[in-house]
Amino acid sequence: MAGDVIEIIGLRLPVIKPGDDLVEEILKASKKSGGIRNGDILIVSSKVVAVAEGRMIRLRDVRPSPRAKSLAKRAKISAPLAEMVIREADEILGIGGGAVLTLKGGLLCANAGIDLSNAPPGFAVLLPSNPNKAANEIMKEIKERSGKRVGVVISDSTVRPLRLGTIGQAIGYAGFEPVIDCRGSPDLFGRPMRITLISLVDLLASAAELIMGETSGRKPVVIIRGLKVKFTEKPKLSPIVEKNKDLYSSIFRF
Repeated sequence: MAGDVIEIIGLRLPVIKPGDDLVEEILKASKKSGGIRNGDILIVSSKVVAVAEGRMIRLRDVRPSPRAKSLAKRAKISAPLAEMVIREADEILGIGGGAVLTLKGGLLCANAGIDLSNAPPGFAVLLPSNPNKAANEIMKEIKERSGKRVGVVISDSTVRPLRLGTIGQAIGYAGFEPVIDCRGSPDLFGRPMRITLISLVDLLASAAELIMGETSGRKPVVIIRGLKVKFTEKPKLSPIVEKNKDLYSSIFRF
């Protein structure tokens, strides 16, 4: 999967606004690090993708439904935010810790991935409309404009059960195999592994979080360089697990 050394390079971008050419800003920022190279993996924050797409909502313009008002009271969030959670979520699973646990695009996330941090006052940023499509478009545009073949991951922060703090999670990807299948490979003692699968895209998203940060650092794009991945436009495996096959399915009322 990797050599002895990989590089993790943060790219400082200007504040992205709706309609901005995100790929152009990425290419400009990359010049300070020698430009994009063949084999680079780009980890792109879901927030800048969403903002460039115009996926921002002025909360005062949102009219909460009675259901949203009830949800807001139970979750201790604003009624306009609760209304947007209802609209954006595929399923609402529960409430805890001042947030609504939801399922969106096959992923567990708080408040359907709607983010109030680092958004203009009074606004909320939604998740990209189609993260895999966005990753694919960024990959193709970089190839067209720079001639370089890269992989792309759209990342977002997430929390895990019984663990404090956030980690990175891939919500979209393009250009390479997102999961490493270790089944059949020998372990340290020569026994074939039976169930081990490595979610490469999530590991990359978490590595990028170390550079991106969650505050005002303005490094929403990270280059991971030196990693050996299998480039393909037709991945064999998806990191998304069907609900009825998931380890945690017994504790959720799917």
